[in-house]
Amino acid sequence: MSERAQPRYAALADALRADIRAARMRPGDPLPTEAQLTARFGVSRFTVREALRTLASEGLIVRKRGSGTVVAATRPALRQALSDTQALLQYAQASSFCIAPAVLTRLRPAQAAMLQRPAGEPWLHIRGIRVMDGAAEPVAVTDAFLHPRFQSVAAALTSGHEALFAQLERLAGLRIGRVTQEIQAVNATAAEARVLAIPKGAACLRIIRHYFDQASDLVEMSCSVHPGTRFSYMVETSS
Repeated sequence: MSERAQPRYAALADALRADIRAARMRPGDPLPTEAQLTARFGVSRFTVREALRTLASEGLIVRKRGSGTVVAATRPALRQALSDTQALLQYAQASSFCIAPAVLTRLRPAQAAMLQRPAGEPWLHIRGIRVMDGAAEPVAVTDAFLHPRFQSVAAALTSGHEALFAQLERLAGLRIGRVTQEIQAVNATAAEARVLAIPKGAACLRIIRHYFDQASDLVEMSCSVHPGTRFSYMVETSS
């Protein structure tokens, strides 16, 4: 198993972010002081300040005069279930998805809170960049997670125009029966901004999807961040 080392401020930001997303700290609640965080986590004040700067850039915390640093208001989110994956297939066919090899990892607290899974749960992690055909700049950076039971077919997953879930269906002989997705308004982190070539803190849409097979077992999760200036989401219905 391969684990990527991360700076101490990022680990601290992950822990605080997980507390916020798991509602252990609610909108309006004050954060512990820098001195309290330094003592609690055994880190320097510089590390604490960098972690808080990261969370502020994501819009998760705000500084209020007379109140110190508090948890920001809950972000707008749209949750919906999809029974038809054709729109996702069309999106994949109109764009190119360049992926890195799958790495078996364990969900960090922030990832677990975002994906609504237990922290430390093992998943196959795949990082990818999506570019629409004819475009020069990426339209999304995606972190996909496959169930570990698909490790034997993960090496056969390829970059290109075929969606990961479609490749998984083809290679593992399963059928996706249901997809849930959550759409959130977020600000680009420093890492996302570098990949997407946008300013840190720029407005983005984050789409979190959970893919279930016909037995309702979770087989794939993904988190995609889209620059607000390059992506729009439209739902069309017919009566």
